[in-house]
Amino acid sequence: MKNIQLTCSHALVKFLIKQKILINGKKEPLFPGVFGIFGHGNVACLGQALEENKNELPTWRGHHEQNMALTGIAYSRAKRRKQIFIATSSVGPGSTNMITAAAVAMSNRLPILFLPGDTFANRMPDPVLQQVEHFNNPGLTQNDSFKSVVKYFDRITRPEQIISSLPQAIEMMLDPADCGPACISLSQDVQGELFDYPEEFFKERVHHIRRAKPDDFQIKKAAEIIKKSKMPLIISGGGVFYSDATSELSNFAIKHNIPVSQTVMGYSTMKKDHSHFLGVIGGLGGKAANNMAKKTDLAIAIGTKLGDFTTGSWANFENSSFKLISINTSRYDSTKHLAQAVIGDAKVSLKELSMALGDWSADKNWNDKGRIELKNWNEYVDKESGPTNKKLPSYAHAVGAIYRNSEPSDIAVTAAGGLVGEVIQVWRPKELNTHETEWGFSCMGYEISGALGIKMAHPEKEVIAFVGDGSYLLFNSDIYSSVITNHKLIIIVCDNGGHAVINRLQLFKGGKEFNCLFKTSKTSNFIPVNFSNHAKSMGADGEHVNSISELEEAFKRAKKSKKTYVISIHTDGYQWLEGSAYWESPTLSIPTTEENKKALKEHIQGKKKQRKGV
Repeated sequence: MKNIQLTCSHALVKFLIKQKILINGKKEPLFPGVFGIFGHGNVACLGQALEENKNELPTWRGHHEQNMALTGIAYSRAKRRKQIFIATSSVGPGSTNMITAAAVAMSNRLPILFLPGDTFANRMPDPVLQQVEHFNNPGLTQNDSFKSVVKYFDRITRPEQIISSLPQAIEMMLDPADCGPACISLSQDVQGELFDYPEEFFKERVHHIRRAKPDDFQIKKAAEIIKKSKMPLIISGGGVFYSDATSELSNFAIKHNIPVSQTVMGYSTMKKDHSHFLGVIGGLGGKAANNMAKKTDLAIAIGTKLGDFTTGSWANFENSSFKLISINTSRYDSTKHLAQAVIGDAKVSLKELSMALGDWSADKNWNDKGRIELKNWNEYVDKESGPTNKKLPSYAHAVGAIYRNSEPSDIAVTAAGGLVGEVIQVWRPKELNTHETEWGFSCMGYEISGALGIKMAHPEKEVIAFVGDGSYLLFNSDIYSSVITNHKLIIIVCDNGGHAVINRLQLFKGGKEFNCLFKTSKTSNFIPVNFSNHAKSMGADGEHVNSISELEEAFKRAKKSKKTYVISIHTDGYQWLEGSAYWESPTLSIPTTEENKKALKEHIQGKKKQRKGV
C-alpha cells in the first residue's frame, strides 16, 4: 500500500474533502464548509491547511464561536441532516464558547463536527495560554466539557489517530438512530506533526444514509393496537423531515383517516389545507390539536422524542384507555413512556404499517370532529392576529401582518421565548418545509444565526427571522455576517421591553414582576435601544415602525431589498394567544400569597392528569 506523507492538519482536511454524499441522486460534498475563528490553537497548522484548500472546502469567518456553530447546525437541519458543517476554534474560551451550540445539536439530534484546538500532547510548554489545569488530572482539559453534549469525542494526541477516529465520527453523524454532534479535539503540537498516511485513507467515499427496516413483529403488534382504537391521533415530529416521509405521512393519514398533529420541530410536515391537518400539539399547541389529544385513545408518535412541550408534561392525554405507539429510528426514543415501539425509519415504517392495516380506517366522525375543532381555532387565531389599530400590538398581530403578506415558500425562523408559540399558531404552513425553529434546547440567540444557516442552505427562498429584543441583545453579530456574505435575511424585532414570556411565567406562578423586564430590573438609567439603527451600523437596511399597517408596508419594502432588512416594532408584553395544555414547571409547595395558592392549585390539578410512565 502506498503512503502519503502529510501533516496531521493537511491529512484531516484532505480526508474531509474526499467525503461525498448522494442527495436526490447527485453527488455532493458531505462537508460543504467550515466556520472558524482562528487563534493560537488552530491558526498555524489547521488554519494553513484550510487556506490551501479553500476552494474545495470553503472557510467562513465567524464573529462568535457559539453563533457560527448555531449557523452550521441550522444549515444541517435545513438540509435534513444530509450535509454537515464543521466548526473550528482555538483552545480555551474559543472552544468552550461552542459547548452551548453542541448542546443544541445534541438535544435536536443534529450533526456538526467540532474541531477545537487543545493543549500540547507533549506537555512540555504547560501550562499554555488559556489552559485550564486540573492539579490531580493533568490529562484533563477544558475540551473534556464537550463530552456531556456530543455523541462522539476523541482527543488526537498522535497524528495517525485520525485514521480510525474520523470515519467513526462520520458514521455516527450519518446514523439516523444515533445522530448528533462529534468533537475531535486537536492537540496543538500534533496538528503540525508528520505521518506517512496510507493512500487508501484519501480515497473518495460516497455516503448514503441508511433506512432502518422495522421489525415485522413490532409492525404486527402496532397494527393490532391501531385496529382496536376508536380515536387515533398522529403526532408528527422532526424525524418525518429527516426521513423525507412527508408524502408517506399524508398518504397514511388519508388512507386510514387519522388526524395529524405536529410537534414544534415537526411543524410544516403537512400543509394547513390538508384534510387531516390539526396543527401543533402540547404546551405551545392550539386547542384543535389539544382538544383531540385529550380524547384520543391512541397516539401514534412519528419521529419525535416526545418532549414535555409536546405531551403537556404527559397530562395532555386524559382518556383512561390511552395507548402509545412510537415510530423512531432511535431505540431510546421509541421505547419511552410504555410505548409499543416500532424501531425503524419513518418512511419505511409508515409504508409497512399501512400494509399491515390493510383497508382499516378510523371512523369518519373522528376526523370530522378534528375539522370542526380546527375551524374554531383558526377563527380565533385570525381574529387575534388580524389588522389592529392598537398602540401596542401583540406578538400575534405582528406575526399576522408578516404572514398575510408572505409568499407560500417563505420560511419563518424562531427559537426560545414567546415568539415560538405565537408564530406556530399564526404561520400556518402554505407549503411544506416553511417553518424552522430550535426548540430541543430552546436556545436564545439562535434566531439570527440559525436564519443565516437556513438561508445558506436555501438561498432561493426568503428567510424571515422573528426575534424578541432579549434574544437580539444576546446575539446579533450575524446580521453583519449576512450582509458581508450576501445572504439576505428579513429580521422582525418585536420589542416588548425584556424577557416578557418569562415575566409571564413568573406571574403565572404567583410571583411578582422582577428582573425579567427592564422596568422591573436594577436599571438606574434605562435607554431604549434603536434596533433598526443598530442594524444599519452593520450594513443592513432597517426601519422602526409604529403600527401594524406600517409593519405591513415595511415588510413589502424588505421583500424588495437586496440585502438584510431589519424591522423593529414595539409590542405588548402581556397579551398572548390562549394556552390549552398543562406544562409542569417548579411551583412553591408552601404558598405565601393568594397568587401562589392559585398557582399551586393549578399545578396539583395538572399533576393528577399526568400519565404514569418512564
